Amino acid sequence: GRRGEARSFESASRYAAGGLGGMGRLFLRYIEAESVHCCALCATHLAAHDQVVSRQFRGRHGDAWLFGDVINVNDGPPEKRLLLTGLHVVADIYCNGCDTRLGWKYVEAYEEQQKYKEGKFILEMNRILKERDLRKREAEAAGGGEARHRLAALEDEEMLTDGGEGTDDEAGQDSDPQATRRAAQTALQAMHGAASEQWAAAERPGG
Repeated sequence: GRRGEARSFESASRYAAGGLGGMGRLFLRYIEAESVHCCALCATHLAAHDQVVSRQFRGRHGDAWLFGDVINVNDGPPEKRLLLTGLHVVADIYCNGCDTRLGWKYVEAYEEQQKYKEGKFILEMNRILKERDLRKREAEAAGGGEARHRLAALEDEEMLTDGGEGTDDEAGQDSDPQATRRAAQTALQAMHGAASEQWAAAERPGG
């Protein structure tokens, strides 16, 4: 498939202040592709979807995918590790945006049939998300906040107009809050007036 092209940009995320190597400024790369896998914590771009080599791997935390190329990561020290498919030299990889451990890189495979993994990367599925899923999650979170705000506004309005008589809105338009409030006040005044007349009638001697 078409390989995602990457360009450099300066991250404006909250993680940029720490930087890498204590330099204070962090530069990340952005992948221009239809489908992009990102860090689930900080949304840093990691790999284009067309870099997926295999989905049949297991990581420390569950399912994992093998990628041909991953960006915006830094390697830990290489070490020999006995994996399900044999002895390998691997290096854990960490997100440049938030330092989350994402998986590992295959540095060397000792068995001939495993050599194809050298230089490739494992990303654990519970540490990454597709960019469109991240946007959907953010939109749902924002929508939930907006819905809560609208609910609170409606509850406030109900408190202001409590005691007023409801009306059907046949035109399907929003009612005027000020008009509703005035109607409620008028109804309340009428109730007070009627109560006063009843008390006055009760106090008058009978004929």
